[in-house]
Amino acid sequence: MKNIRIGLAGFGPIGIVHLLAYRNIPLIYTGLLPPFEVVGVCQTSREKAEETARRENLERAYADFDEMVADPSIDIIDIVTPNYLHKDQVLKALRSGKHVLCEKPLALNGREADEIERVAAESECTFGMIFNYRFIPAIMKARQLIEAGRLGEIYTFRAEYYHTGYQNPEKPWSWRMDRERSGGGALMDLGVHVIDLVRYLLGEVDSIQCKTRTYIPQRFDPHSSRMEPVTVDDAAWAHINLKNGGVGTLEVSRFATGALEDLKITAYGSKGAFRFDLMDSDFLYWFDPDDEMAGWKRLETVPKYKDARTPNPRSTAGWIRYHTENQYRFLRSVVDNTTFLPDVHDGAMANHIIDAAYESANSSRDCKVADAAD
Repeated sequence: MKNIRIGLAGFGPIGIVHLLAYRNIPLIYTGLLPPFEVVGVCQTSREKAEETARRENLERAYADFDEMVADPSIDIIDIVTPNYLHKDQVLKALRSGKHVLCEKPLALNGREADEIERVAAESECTFGMIFNYRFIPAIMKARQLIEAGRLGEIYTFRAEYYHTGYQNPEKPWSWRMDRERSGGGALMDLGVHVIDLVRYLLGEVDSIQCKTRTYIPQRFDPHSSRMEPVTVDDAAWAHINLKNGGVGTLEVSRFATGALEDLKITAYGSKGAFRFDLMDSDFLYWFDPDDEMAGWKRLETVPKYKDARTPNPRSTAGWIRYHTENQYRFLRSVVDNTTFLPDVHDGAMANHIIDAAYESANSSRDCKVADAAD
């Protein structure tokens, strides 16, 4: 490809992150990609899109997704819209011959995700998911050690992700609190990240038993000027069985007063153990019982990304950097015409695990996870 032209579908807070990441890439990976740029943005009105385009120095503004998809000059569509728009937009983009990068979650549920996966399999275009926590150097190091057999048989694990903010009863109602438009609450919003990390590091999920809770059942909607029901979970707790025999727990909450980006994952195996804390993200803690100096070791995992020109690997990485790496590697796959991971199957499996979790919460039983191909 001589050049790459990207269109952003949506421009909320995460859309801004994506634009910032794209603009950082040429400085970090100088000369490793053909020229590329974000040339257009699609929002809910032409006025909004034109305002964003002027402010961010973009060539084009689209008020309609179909208009952007039909633009022959656009090569990649980066989807950062609300969850309920993902399926239709992804399908339109793929069927129009566009490469697609999609923010999590892939879809509202496994049924929608399966439809996307079938269409993606028939397409010659590259499809990628944003699961940015895979690109934390400490997580990449853990994956490397696990693949080398250093963890051994997985016995138990614990994964958790806590956010603060929703415990404020004055927080207004939004689409994120509507099950039909969000697909779920804390489990869909936060759980999708740790579910992906469990799969990425520890293996496929066989079954799940889950309990959810909604603390504030209704909130004021400033658009309708009335109280609206909250139909999603504010917190969830799950017991997970892996196909390889490992057993663990998952906890997520948007009601964790005082929490920041409190994502943690710990696993214990027959040959070792590890723990990771996003708030201490430049280090991986690893235990090797065969080491003569036995004890937990704090492994330095500062940003030693291959081929990166800046920042110096002595520096800390930071949250934006993980998004940047996710997006850079996707662009690299588009240019090289190679498979990108995380891909559509990773997105679909996360949806299927969440489906099983909600089925369990509704039925109070352990539920099997369907394969994305089922």
